[in-house]
Amino acid sequence: MQPVDARLVQVQNEIREAFGWSLESDIDSAQLLRSECTNPPPAIRLSGTVTVVGAAAPDGVTSPHPIIAADGAVGAVADLSQVILVVSDGDGSPHLERSLNRGIPLCLHAHGDNITSWRNVISIMDSTQEVILTHQTPNTIDGMYNPGGFTDGDRAVCIAFALGADAVELIGFSTGDVGKWSGVTDVKRKLTKLTWMKRILAILGLEVEP
Repeated sequence: MQPVDARLVQVQNEIREAFGWSLESDIDSAQLLRSECTNPPPAIRLSGTVTVVGAAAPDGVTSPHPIIAADGAVGAVADLSQVILVVSDGDGSPHLERSLNRGIPLCLHAHGDNITSWRNVISIMDSTQEVILTHQTPNTIDGMYNPGGFTDGDRAVCIAFALGADAVELIGFSTGDVGKWSGVTDVKRKLTKLTWMKRILAILGLEVEP
C-alpha cells in the first residue's frame, strides 16, 4: 500500500516540526506496534468511488458506495455492514469497540504518543481480527505501511486511494468543527490539526467545508 503522492508523506516532517514532535518517538511507537500486533491483514482492493466518513458526520450516514470510517465516526454510520474498514489511532471508543465486535477490518496507526491507546485496542481484539498497521515515518518497516496523511480522517482518504479507489466522497469533514465523533481532545489543538488535514486533502484534489 503505497502513497499515491510523495507529498502526502513529506508533509509529515513539516507537521512534526510544527508541533515539536520527534521522529524517534514515531519510530519507537511503530516498531512496538509491529512487534505486539500479529493479527492477519485483510485482503482489500478498491475501485470506483469510496465514501470516507469523518468526525463531523451527522447521525445515520448511508452511502451507495463502500464506506471507510475514521475512528469513532464509524458510530455515525447507519448500517455497519456498509463499512469495509475503520482507520484508527485508538481513541474512537466506544464506537471502535462496536466495529471490532462486528469483525470489521481495522487500520491501526502508530504515532509517538498513542502507545497506550493502540495497546488498549490490541487488548480487546481477538486473534482473527484483520488489521492493517500504519505509521508516519519515512522508514521502511516490514508489515507496516505509510500511505501518507495525518489525522484519522485524511489518512483514511490516503488509504482509500492507496487501495485503488478512483474517487472519494467526503462526509463529515470540516475545518471549523471538531465533530461529535472525535475522541476526547483539546479543541484549539484539534482545530490546528484540521488545517493540516485540509492541506493534505488538497494534495489529493479534495476540498473541505469551512
